Amino acid sequence: MKQLSLLLLPLLLAACATKPDTLELTDWQFEYNGQEYPATVPGFIHTDLMANGIISNPYYGTNEDSVQWVGDSVWYYGTTIRKNDLPEGDTLWLVFDGLAGQASLVINGELIDVMDNMFCQYIYPVTDFLLGLDDSILSIGLSFWPTSNALYPTLDEETCEVLPSDSAKEANYGIPLPERRAFTRIAPYQQGWDWGPKLSTCGIWKPAYITNQRPTNNLSIQNIPNTPRVELRQEQDSIGQSFSFYRDGKLLFIKGANWIPVHSFPILDSANRARYRHLLCSAKEAGFNMLRVWGGGIYEHDYFYDLCDSLGLMVWQDFIFAGTPYPDNADMLGSIDREVRHQVSRLSKHPCIVLWCGNNEVKNGWEDWGWQGQYNWTPEQRARLEKAMDTIFGYSGTSSNTSTTSILAKAVRDCDPMHRPYITTSPLYGWGHPECVTHGDSHYWGVWWGEEPFEMYRQKTGRFMSEYGFQSYPLLSTIRRFCPADQLAIDSPTMRNHQKHGRGREIIDKAMLRYYGFDSRSLSLEDYAYVSQLLQAWGTGYGILCHLSDPRCAGTLYWQLNDCWPVASWSSIDYYGNWKALHYRAQALFADDADLDRWQRYYSVYPKDRSYPEAQCNIGQDWQSDGSLVVTVKAESDLYDLYLDTEPHVDGHFTRNFADMRAGDKLRTVFVPVDPKADLRNVKIKVKTLNALYQKAR
Repeated sequence: MKQLSLLLLPLLLAACATKPDTLELTDWQFEYNGQEYPATVPGFIHTDLMANGIISNPYYGTNEDSVQWVGDSVWYYGTTIRKNDLPEGDTLWLVFDGLAGQASLVINGELIDVMDNMFCQYIYPVTDFLLGLDDSILSIGLSFWPTSNALYPTLDEETCEVLPSDSAKEANYGIPLPERRAFTRIAPYQQGWDWGPKLSTCGIWKPAYITNQRPTNNLSIQNIPNTPRVELRQEQDSIGQSFSFYRDGKLLFIKGANWIPVHSFPILDSANRARYRHLLCSAKEAGFNMLRVWGGGIYEHDYFYDLCDSLGLMVWQDFIFAGTPYPDNADMLGSIDREVRHQVSRLSKHPCIVLWCGNNEVKNGWEDWGWQGQYNWTPEQRARLEKAMDTIFGYSGTSSNTSTTSILAKAVRDCDPMHRPYITTSPLYGWGHPECVTHGDSHYWGVWWGEEPFEMYRQKTGRFMSEYGFQSYPLLSTIRRFCPADQLAIDSPTMRNHQKHGRGREIIDKAMLRYYGFDSRSLSLEDYAYVSQLLQAWGTGYGILCHLSDPRCAGTLYWQLNDCWPVASWSSIDYYGNWKALHYRAQALFADDADLDRWQRYYSVYPKDRSYPEAQCNIGQDWQSDGSLVVTVKAESDLYDLYLDTEPHVDGHFTRNFADMRAGDKLRTVFVPVDPKADLRNVKIKVKTLNALYQKAR
């Protein structure tokens, strides 16, 4: 037996020493001012600069303005791998699951490729670079170039290539477009939005690795879990054209919101994983059954879709095109085709996806935003851009909203084994058209952009409401985390920087006076933020109620669930995971047992026209054996919009909050922290009511 063991030992050692099939490439450096610094991969240049103390957090104060140079600079990333450390195999492949920005790839001093599509997977054979000695080295370099500035000189003609900027690409194309970002496949929202910062970035934002098996996204029907099939029906009827989802032949009323990326730098690290879990569980807790992944963000990480699969949340998936026409030059069309085939193949394994949508508001913009006059397109240029929309999305001036011949439609046909439905655009008609309430899905922005009263939602309820909403500010506990103490005023530079809508403050102030009777100038920042959330919940909640009450409407997805940074926005959950008043209102209205008649009565009187006695209540708090915090409230007087918070503040939400109570009512609510490990033993309960604000105003 001993002799047999000795004979087997070399075989056992050899088996233990077998190399893995894949080597993750995580040991990278980037260059800044001629010096090398460690890089974190996956990551972005901004996250690497922050980690090395070179820039400050762009979310704080007005730091966003001070880091604009980052997006205007050339960045070099490099790594080296010894041949002996590589996987074994006849053919080795270098794989980048995602590169953000425009980049040139150099391997062992040889220019291999130039890439400018953030949403493609790039795969290169590297075996030939390793012929020779066992101690040979594989050197990999990536140069990232600005997308929107003038051309830069070549750093080294043997190793780098100058890539054309978006402005040069536009000049070569010969037709000016509303957004130069249309010439490079980057995440649109990173270039600035009316709720997000402009943080043009680059980097290796998804895993990079070397493997001995060429990656494939091949799927078969057998790979898809056997789940009930959800279908979209767009049928002509006496009203116009329906837009309804059915499961097993039964009509589903859709309840939910629009989803944007969880961060301006959306890497899948532990912090963002926690954000995904918290946001999706919060959506489920509030009675959602669908989220629309908006076309100005990213194709989300599989982690997002895995969670949606497990929670039973359906996903409306936009392709990542938004708010501008796109060019139809051969390179762009080829890049788009590779992108969407990769993404449909990657995502099709997720049963949560029930709809593919070509873009966000491209048709709407083409018809309604004045581009033709603004850019003075000739008839020939207009015809070419319209043809480009048809080639990419399947654009048509009719109400069909379907296509079988566009690049995106073919990708869905060829790469989604479940053949889930594809629509060309959202919305079908903009909010200035009468058809917006009779045909297809609708983005109704007469309330907010048009400064119409909330009552207009009653008249403007469409067949499926896929965007609408109203802004609010985060509460003071969140504001303090991004705003210096000496700028805690609504018009300070920091607060203006964190309000990205040009008329946002003005629109909120007008509605606040109309519905609550408050002159915003009379309110402290804390009170203003609080009332802005009550106003958002009132207005967007009224829209939800109108949609739920109208038999012609088959779904309501408000704008928006979440934030990518701390900001004034349409979100119902702030960047740090705190539920705003709107999320509690959505939870109440989306409940299966919601009493819509009671809510109709609630909305029959404006808040400013109610009677507000002095607030009197008794608060009790108790810590359970599992560490949870239970709060009880007994109302000694009528209370309106009772808001409970922890002091010191802990990110999270109560199971009930922003509640109205009658004298004698009792409320029991449990605090749910964002961090399940949060220690709640030393927190106290802070109370705020609308009663107190009206008492103060007298």
